[in-house]
Amino acid sequence: MLKIIGKAKIALALLVAAALACYGGYSYYVKASAGESGLQTVKVSAGDIRNTVSATGTVKPVNSVDVSSKITGRIVDVKVKENDWVKEDDVLFILDSQQYQSDLNRAEATLNNAAAHLARMDSLLRSGAVAQQEFDSAQKDYLVAKAAYDTSASSMADTIIKAPVTGMVIGKPTPAGQTVAPGISTPMVLMTIADMSIMQSETLVDESDIGQVQLGQKVDFTVDTYTSEVFQGVVSLISRKAETTNNVVYYKVYVDVLDNRQLLFPNMTSRVTIYTAEAKNVLTLPLSAVRETKDGYFAYKVLPGGKMEEVRVALGLRGDDRIEITSGLNAGDAVLLKAAAAAAPANRAGNMRGPRLF
Repeated sequence: MLKIIGKAKIALALLVAAALACYGGYSYYVKASAGESGLQTVKVSAGDIRNTVSATGTVKPVNSVDVSSKITGRIVDVKVKENDWVKEDDVLFILDSQQYQSDLNRAEATLNNAAAHLARMDSLLRSGAVAQQEFDSAQKDYLVAKAAYDTSASSMADTIIKAPVTGMVIGKPTPAGQTVAPGISTPMVLMTIADMSIMQSETLVDESDIGQVQLGQKVDFTVDTYTSEVFQGVVSLISRKAETTNNVVYYKVYVDVLDNRQLLFPNMTSRVTIYTAEAKNVLTLPLSAVRETKDGYFAYKVLPGGKMEEVRVALGLRGDDRIEITSGLNAGDAVLLKAAAAAAPANRAGNMRGPRLF
């Protein structure tokens, strides 16, 4: 009997010791969770928040013209080469003009004859020697000859192809010896001239972000070849025409480049950041310090003595890595970060739900 009572006392003592050990471990965990056990904290601080939209675009000249021929002919001389800077009305190509010169000479002779005949008919009409109908016929012949001459003269002038705008020759021009034709729907392009001093980024913005983009917003972008250079721009046009790629709907946003420093080439890929909103000198926290449940947003605030409290917070502007805190916390408050909060006990009774991280 005494042996049984002794064993019972030993078992009871062990249970009490285990309970005390559990309580002590729990108390230590709570007090140490703010730093002594390696959990990370961050303080609420004032700063600036920028909301951005990231997208990819293509750099293109604003003024780019494809040069084509108005007539059919063979190129006999090319006056420029790739990367040459040309001014408006500079000669670019000369086409074989032999046939057009012959047509012009023939049209000129016909016009001269028609003009002489019309003058005779006018003189005879004044003297009453011919009827008005004969004069009208001579006048009609003159007008037809004049129209044919003008057409031939225009074609002759078109054998010399001039620059329609000022800019740089982009790409290699069509070589001499090539026969060119005007075409109707798809004219043959002989060369391209672009004003490289005025550039744009044609940027494709996802439909989920396009509502944040507005005219006049500031833009930064980079290109792959200049990794340390950041170019500035401004949103100048938002297209309403959708483009679908891989079942994703995009809208084209045109960004005027403020200063390309003559570094940008046509068709370079641009990595674009559009600044859609900004808040200055506001309370902020890292995104990983704010949690979300079905009841709203909260953070784990570290109290004096190492205990933690689940505090509801109201949010403002969200940036790339930080978010504005409009209420619930004050500057200097310490808040638990990342997975630390998932392991930390909350003051709210019965809260067994794991928080969702941003």
